[in-house]
Amino acid sequence: MKAHNQASSFFARWLRPWLIGTAVGTIGCTVLLMLMALLVRSVDVPRSAVLPLAIAAAACGAFLAGLVAAAVAGQKGLLLGVACGFTLFLLILLAGFVRYAGVDGGNAVIKLAALVLCGGIGGVLGVNMRKH
Repeated sequence: MKAHNQASSFFARWLRPWLIGTAVGTIGCTVLLMLMALLVRSVDVPRSAVLPLAIAAAACGAFLAGLVAAAVAGQKGLLLGVACGFTLFLLILLAGFVRYAGVDGGNAVIKLAALVLCGGIGGVLGVNMRKH
């Protein structure tokens, strides 16, 4: 019986918040990317601004993921936020490999840093929001 309780506890404390946060962050990132695509399509945005806009949308998604995951868990917000940000980075990296058959290393490092940092900040704020 103890093994079942430990597995259930692991799911409730870590896996469930991580999955919920990552799902919400992915949806949020997708919606923001669609809005950015509309903006780029309707307004004359320089081509050099497209990548920073995409990174900003992904960072907002990671922030949202960390915020939601930490609010669901109620603890360990920094760790959950970083995990959600890293997971979103891996999903974006995978999409880049599937779509473009390669990813620029410099941009990947910038995306990794932005997503992990924003996910961590969202996680810390999510835990602190829950206490009030």
